[in-house]
Amino acid sequence: MPETNLNIVRKFAKDYDKSILKNNWTGPKIIFDESKVFISPKSKIVDLGIGTGASSVLFQQAGYKITGLDGSPEMLELCKKKQIADKLVLHNLEKTPFPLAKNIFETAISNGVLHLINPVKSIFSEVARILKPNGIFAFTFDNTDNVLSYTKIKPGVWETKTQDGVFVYKYSEQYILQLLLQNNFEIEKQKQFLAYTNPELQKKFNFTLIVAKMK
Repeated sequence: MPETNLNIVRKFAKDYDKSILKNNWTGPKIIFDESKVFISPKSKIVDLGIGTGASSVLFQQAGYKITGLDGSPEMLELCKKKQIADKLVLHNLEKTPFPLAKNIFETAISNGVLHLINPVKSIFSEVARILKPNGIFAFTFDNTDNVLSYTKIKPGVWETKTQDGVFVYKYSEQYILQLLLQNNFEIEKQKQFLAYTNPELQKKFNFTLIVAKMK
């Protein structure tokens, strides 16, 4: 993610879990419920942007082995204390290649992360590299149902800066589908959902979930 975002995330780490509870962040349950039918038992899962581990908890409880990547050492320290992941790797997702071998995971998940990152093109190609044949990629992104206050920075990509100084990105469905196609993925499941509600702003935020499979 942009260096500014990463610095803010690092400072926000200690308050992250309280924040997702307050805002009723539904992403972790959605991504688990909608993708589990496509994931084989005993699969090795890599969580890209694992943070404090909120999106991996249900997978870990279901018996999957978790490897987590994140650019915030503070987030990873909190995740480590929860004993959610078998392995944690400190790495900024915008820097490729990832420090992971080729074809070692059956599944990759990334939840509530892509809207903080630009560009995301290399992430999709890295996921294709580290997944085994027929691997599953389940992820969420901030869709473009409302781009008011956003600036279009290139075809299919919009950007804004929040009052807290965070750069946020929206990606069109067509843009994401093109990245999947370029990396030999086909969609198994697609769903728009209410991701969270910000009580201070009195705003609701919709995300899109995609579960894709390598051809």
